[in-house]
Amino acid sequence: MLRIERICEKYGTQAMIAAKTGIGKPAVSRIVRGLEPPYPKRGRAIADAVGWRGDWRELFEREETEDDRI
Repeated sequence: MLRIERICEKYGTQAMIAAKTGIGKPAVSRIVRGLEPPYPKRGRAIADAVGWRGDWRELFEREETEDDRI
């Protein structure tokens, strides 16, 4: 699971990201699910929209989940 996906599941932010960034909801969904690369401009915009303080690329890295450990 990508870090941004976990954040969106926790806070329900995909619609907010789309509204704040001007990126279409379908594109936000694909980016959050890892089906489309965030590209620098979109990645930075999404990081800003969710208040990410680190390097924007970290937001799109895979995280280990409990399901991965089973």
